[in-house]
Amino acid sequence: MQLMKNNKWWLCFLLCWVGYFSYGQGYYEHTINGVSEQWHRVDLPVDAFGHLERSYASIRVLGKDKNAAMVEQPYLLVKDQPRTVMLPIPSKIINRTRKGNDYYFTFEVSDEPMLNQIDLNFSNDDFDWKVLMEGSVDQKGWFTIIENYRIVALPGKYRFTRLDFDAVNYPFLRVKINAKEKPVLNAVTINSAATSAGAYEDWLPTSISHTAIPKTKKSELIIDLGKTVPVSYLKIKPSVDYDYYRNISISFLTDSIKTETGWRERWTKIRSGTLSSFGKNIFQIEEGLTSKIKIIIQNKDNQMLDIPAVEVKGAKHFLLVRFDGKPPYILQYGNRKLNYPQYDLASFKKNIPKDPNKVHLEKAILKKVIEAEISTPLFTNSIWLYLLMGLIILVLGGFTTSMIKNAKEKD
Repeated sequence: MQLMKNNKWWLCFLLCWVGYFSYGQGYYEHTINGVSEQWHRVDLPVDAFGHLERSYASIRVLGKDKNAAMVEQPYLLVKDQPRTVMLPIPSKIINRTRKGNDYYFTFEVSDEPMLNQIDLNFSNDDFDWKVLMEGSVDQKGWFTIIENYRIVALPGKYRFTRLDFDAVNYPFLRVKINAKEKPVLNAVTINSAATSAGAYEDWLPTSISHTAIPKTKKSELIIDLGKTVPVSYLKIKPSVDYDYYRNISISFLTDSIKTETGWRERWTKIRSGTLSSFGKNIFQIEEGLTSKIKIIIQNKDNQMLDIPAVEVKGAKHFLLVRFDGKPPYILQYGNRKLNYPQYDLASFKKNIPKDPNKVHLEKAILKKVIEAEISTPLFTNSIWLYLLMGLIILVLGGFTTSMIKNAKEKD
């Protein structure tokens, strides 16, 4: 029995070792055309993401040096998506008034930037109110900014009291709430949004399925993108005419393993959140590479939501490359044995031109290489590979014979 255990360990070791030397023996290559200046922009092809790891470590740009040897051309990887940062603006509540069931709260803004968000902090924990918000330059003439805007609090469960609106510039803002119960406003935070330049790329799903999970009060929404792409934005669009709020978790497909019973998918949880009829159901996500998104929805005793549509987006990825060599220039990616490159230009980003000209990539070519060519000279001759495989077969055959003999002796 002990011999059989040892044999199994040796077998596992050999299979893993063979797998190591047969994995990643290839990369993809594009010839770069149109290099006319020192700096250029190189857009990553969409198909490249399926051959990249999360770190993007395998990307290389090559060109020839003065001795005609291929050398790396340094680059900076840019993920070009809009980023919004909310900056709190100094403000205070200067008036609290009432007229019948209408409650008014007036705010004075110390600075005068463009404003586009207000967070209201109430002591009340159970309400469903409609809000009218107005702006003024002198507290005499008031102009409507938003109306019939719904804010909600469910005791111990859910709270939505943030007002989002198009950017405005008023030194005075006023909120009117019609309520039977007196709104007790503790504090207000008025924000100015600073949005960086950039644009999302839309990833259209190939299919969307929403099914109940047996023996649970949950359902599973699967969004199949058809290819691996970077995802950092998700908007879920339920189509219902009633109020709802549901806790959810969002996961990305990170790997698939083939087993005897079929393909086994491996998922990584990205974040949690809440679907509700009050908010926009937009989820900003830390970027990840994936081809499928899984959303688990906690329905409790409610019926499943009808979700016919979603929006999935990700940043545009491109390289800012300094071409110091001579053509031909080549873009390579997909060799998972490489570490992320370290170039000096990463410390001098201010010296990189902001909008260099784009170059054109030719069609990708798969380059297969023998592992020995990039790691060790032992197997530069194919005869060594045949000898290695023969040795492995002999060792495995010896283990099999030994196990059979051991079993017969026990009988």
